[in-house]
Amino acid sequence: MKKAKIALAVAFVCLSLAMVCGQAQARSGSLHEVLTMEPGENTVREFVIYDQLDTSKLSPIESYLVIGKGDNDTKMGDLTITLKPTATKAFGAELDYCLIGFIYPLGSMPVFINVTTAAPLSITKIVKMKAIYGFALVGAYIKNIEGDVTLPVPFSITFNWAAK
Repeated sequence: MKKAKIALAVAFVCLSLAMVCGQAQARSGSLHEVLTMEPGENTVREFVIYDQLDTSKLSPIESYLVIGKGDNDTKMGDLTITLKPTATKAFGAELDYCLIGFIYPLGSMPVFINVTTAAPLSITKIVKMKAIYGFALVGAYIKNIEGDVTLPVPFSITFNWAAK
């Protein structure tokens, strides 16, 4: 049973990476960034999204693969992901955006993320890791734009991987 769960997780990861890389090639780039983090590390990345999600092309989505690596003495603690927009919009305009993803602490249950909110609010997701190794494949996209919103929309994403 345990081997079947691990095989399923590995298959899902491979499929997810293939989808993200295919989507990234469609926008003439690659996976936005692959980050390697150790316990206690914090990193901030800034990016822009040019338009609302086109579901037929699955773009534009800004995606990150974050790989956490601890050691026998220091395990990976909670992973905190914060996504913030700094949108300029007219009164009454709406900008809905999403944080989606798949987080897998090696040896534990995977966690799926699908959170939506509206600018200027931020999204914060905390995932309990308690593992030596783990990874997060996350993406951000604009779900809906109504009214006068200045494009492209600048965002910042923060990854904070605590030590356990």
